[in-house]
Amino acid sequence: MTRIAHLSDLHLLEPDHAERQGVARRRLAYLTLGRPNDAVERRRRAVEVLAAARRSGADHVVVTGDLTEDGIAPQFDILAEVLAESRLPPSQVTLVAGNHDAYVDGSAFERALRGPLAAYAATSTPGVPVVLRDAAILPVCTAFAQPYTRSAGAIDDRELDGAAKLCEQSRVLGRALVLAMHHPPHRRFPVMQWIDGLVQHAALGALLERHDHVHVLHGHTHATADRAVRPGATPRIFSTESVIDSRAPLRFYDARHGRLWPAVVAPDAVPALAVA
Repeated sequence: MTRIAHLSDLHLLEPDHAERQGVARRRLAYLTLGRPNDAVERRRRAVEVLAAARRSGADHVVVTGDLTEDGIAPQFDILAEVLAESRLPPSQVTLVAGNHDAYVDGSAFERALRGPLAAYAATSTPGVPVVLRDAAILPVCTAFAQPYTRSAGAIDDRELDGAAKLCEQSRVLGRALVLAMHHPPHRRFPVMQWIDGLVQHAALGALLERHDHVHVLHGHTHATADRAVRPGATPRIFSTESVIDSRAPLRFYDARHGRLWPAVVAPDAVPALAVA
């Protein structure tokens, strides 16, 4: 059995954000509307949840996007510091980018994997699977350059083709295949689909329909949910609450017999955070 810990939506913020001017200041005001701009508290929460994941003894930790508030370089530097402070071995951590990580530059996360997050590149490069004993984790990037008033996700065509091939190849291996991504794969009504949904939801849904060993871990919704691909079937699409503003943002799953199952853990394994 392989145990996977899952957290999402850290929204890390640089401590001197009050000094921003012009467009950068307006962008931050829009993105943080309704949330406290407390960079120290955001960092503290992230460290606490990551450290709890390490103490749990999970075999691997997946962080499904919105790692930063708007993807500027100092925020990725803070993420690297937070990960180091948690003392999680980089080989046990997979990071994926969310829409917030690409508002300044669609290539910001890719650049961070060559810079402050280089230690995590081997387990976090989009399209490159991480093979564990009972599961394989495929980082899928849904972040792309878009106006900060939009929060949609999109997957590069080559990455989507690669995921489809891996779904086929992994079918006979007896392992669960976990797509780690920020945006959920389900469809929304048309206007919200364009604003906040995944562009390739139909293609991804078709993959999930064809392959019962394929599962999804996602963030973006800031809510815990277990969703089935077909009515009445065993859930294979899982989300977790956000680190930035929820009380219980850490989930665990056990991979066994080609499936991923939500795990029941001791209460002291999951930190109860104050609501932001």
